[in-house]
Amino acid sequence: MTPVLEVKGLGTGYGQLAVSRDLSLTLNPGETVGILGVNGAGKSTLLKTIVGLLPQHAGQVLLNGNDISTWPAFRRARNGVALVPEGRQVLAGLSVRDNLELTRASLPSRTPADVFPGRLAEVLSIFPKLGERGANPGSSLSGGEQQMLAIARALLIAPSVMMLDEPTQGLAPVIVNMLKNLLVDFKGRFAMVVVEQNSAFLESVADRILEMRSGRLIEVAATEKI
Repeated sequence: MTPVLEVKGLGTGYGQLAVSRDLSLTLNPGETVGILGVNGAGKSTLLKTIVGLLPQHAGQVLLNGNDISTWPAFRRARNGVALVPEGRQVLAGLSVRDNLELTRASLPSRTPADVFPGRLAEVLSIFPKLGERGANPGSSLSGGEQQMLAIARALLIAPSVMMLDEPTQGLAPVIVNMLKNLLVDFKGRFAMVVVEQNSAFLESVADRILEMRSGRLIEVAATEKI
C-alpha cells in the first residue's frame, strides 16, 4: 500500500531559525494520526510546512508517492492537502457563504462547473447551521460555528489528507464532544492528522498517536496514552 502522505527527514523552521530536524511521518489512506506536544514544540510548524505555507530546510514531502516538496501551497491544496488552521482563521468581514465560496479558487481551472455546487450542498448537509447563517458575517459566529466553517472549507477541496491544528482550542466541552463525533464519522473517507494538547481527545479519534519531543516525532506506546 502506498502511503497517502510521507514526510522523510524533514527540517522545518522560520527563516534561518530551525524549529525541527529530521522529522519523519507516514500516513496511510484512511488513517487518523494524532500528534501531541506542548506549546512551541513545532507541531503547527510541521503542518504549515507540509501544506507549503513554510519552506522546508531539508527532507521530502511525498503525496501518494509523488515528491511535492517544491510545490506551492495552492498546488498542494488542489491535489487534496487541506489544513484546518489553529484559530480557525475565518474572514470576519465576509459572510459565511463568501467564506465558503472563496474555496472555489482552490479547484483546478478545468474542474466541471457543477463540481463545486455539489460539494457545497454536501458540506451544508453536514453543517446545516452554516446554511442557515449563510448571509451572516464570519465575526458573528460562535467559536464552535467558526470551527464548523473552517472544517467545511477543508472539505470543499475534497481532501485526501486533512490536517487539523488544535481543533478543540477554546471550545466548550459539549462542542468538543460534537467535534469528536464528527471526526470519527470522517474516518476512512480520507486520512487525517490531528494536532492537539488534549490527549483524551486524540485517544478518542486517532488510530495511533505521536508526540513531538525535542523537535522529533515519537510514537506513544499504548501504556502511555491517557
